[in-house]
Amino acid sequence: MELNELEQDALKEFFNMGLGMAADSLSKMVKKEILLSLPQLAVVSHREAVDLVNHKDEGKLVAVRQTFLGELCGTALLIFPGGKSLELVRTLLGDDVPLETLTELEQETLLDVGNVILNAFLTSFTQMMSIEFEFEAAEFLKADCEALLDISSHRLTCSQNTTGNCEQAFFLMMDFKTAEDELRHNSLRGYVVLLFSKEAMETLKQEIGRIIAGL
Repeated sequence: MELNELEQDALKEFFNMGLGMAADSLSKMVKKEILLSLPQLAVVSHREAVDLVNHKDEGKLVAVRQTFLGELCGTALLIFPGGKSLELVRTLLGDDVPLETLTELEQETLLDVGNVILNAFLTSFTQMMSIEFEFEAAEFLKADCEALLDISSHRLTCSQNTTGNCEQAFFLMMDFKTAEDELRHNSLRGYVVLLFSKEAMETLKQEIGRIIAGL
């Protein structure tokens, strides 16, 4: 399934709303200004999503996974390069936190970040669309790209009638930085990948069309 330019623009607007909500929540959480930007959005096949992440970051990755169920079901993943995860934790908690403490706080901190960002993205859907869904508890994962995006590990993205058809994904590349990093032109790249069944993609496309028609 492909989205035309108008449909992609509408989705970008949803996601930018979600990024704004996430940045505001993260800034309040860590008491410093957090900047999030969305330089790339694509609707790709599952294989293309794997290739995009592998092309940019080889080796172990860390991720927060959240499943959502209801009228629109799927899996959302927030992915960061494994070697950069402690850098992200240090960005959030400050340079004066000892390394051993950072390691202890890595999973807890990244789960908090994942909850904020993924919930903001998914909430931006619910605010604009007439569909409803619920979030399951987020999970912390550490694996290579093939394992993280393995369709067989995301069975809840499919309804009983569409098992095996979870072939498409939204791939979003995101920049994550503090206001201080912005001055130094530093950023930490992350990815949001939303995995849907074909059935869910059709539902989403119909909803986007309804919203555009009402503008």
